[in-house]
Amino acid sequence: MKRSIIRQGHKTLTITLPSKWVNKLNLKPKDEIELIEKDNNLIITAYENLREKTATIDIRDFTIPILWRYFQSAYRSGCDEIKLIYDPDKKEYEDAFQYYTTHFDYSRLGEKIPKRTALHTIQSVVDRFLNIAIIRSGKGYCVIKEMGEPSMKEFENSLRRIFIIIFQMFDRIIEIVKEDEIGNVRICKEIHTIDRNLDKFVDYCCRIINKIETSFPDVKKNLLFSTLLILELIGDEFKYIGKHLALTKKSLKDTLPILERVKEHFEIYYKLFYKFDRNQAINFGKNDKLVYEAYDEFKNKPGEGKSIVRHLMMMSKLSFALIELRIEMEFC
Repeated sequence: MKRSIIRQGHKTLTITLPSKWVNKLNLKPKDEIELIEKDNNLIITAYENLREKTATIDIRDFTIPILWRYFQSAYRSGCDEIKLIYDPDKKEYEDAFQYYTTHFDYSRLGEKIPKRTALHTIQSVVDRFLNIAIIRSGKGYCVIKEMGEPSMKEFENSLRRIFIIIFQMFDRIIEIVKEDEIGNVRICKEIHTIDRNLDKFVDYCCRIINKIETSFPDVKKNLLFSTLLILELIGDEFKYIGKHLALTKKSLKDTLPILERVKEHFEIYYKLFYKFDRNQAINFGKNDKLVYEAYDEFKNKPGEGKSIVRHLMMMSKLSFALIELRIEMEFC
């Protein structure tokens, strides 16, 4: 995009601002913008005068997974207010958190999850997300609203929290295996609960990136979105491991070497994310080979140990995908 320089007076030079950019940020005369000089570049930034973004979602006839996808998408997109419309005559809904585990994991472990009312189910969904609450409800509807304006500081804190939670799950899984705390449904529940906390911060980070237009350049936004979604997938792998730990009755201590190796693999990525270093990237590549060598010892073994190691291998592959994204950030 090119702009011609306009002379105003003897010493003042001006340019016009692109109308599309002005409209997107809802800028008005006398609003302030910030100019940043960087070598031969002049960067113009502005914080948008926020227009309230609303959404209405009719959840009648939705399954729980579709309800989650719709609500999560509206939240991540940065909606300030979300109105949900439901069938007031429908008396029972599946539990929002336990939908999959009710039908699969917990049912195999003898658990039965009671049905909920519509508002109870919606409340449990809302409680899973940060900084929003139900502010109004009536027959067949409820309105959810943001309770405070997000900031880039909250993004940085939430992103750090995602990494902390992943390390928490690594440490807890290693502890369970070392102490033979296996064969109990509570393991499945505990890991699922920790993973839900991770998902909460992933969604909040996505929301902040979308809501604050000037948060990052578009190219970096795309890389960060991909990074966040892969971190969420790594959390999901811990859930699957938790299920296998809950179902098995045999010691899984022989999986400890690869467990610790994959944790070390992720630790290298974590350090690289915040302080990129070429030598550390080389170490990551070497460690990736060691993970595959450890996996070779298990690939022909039967039982839950083999299943757990398959999920650890998936974590390793996802970590490699994260490294690719981080390297690309160096060229943004």
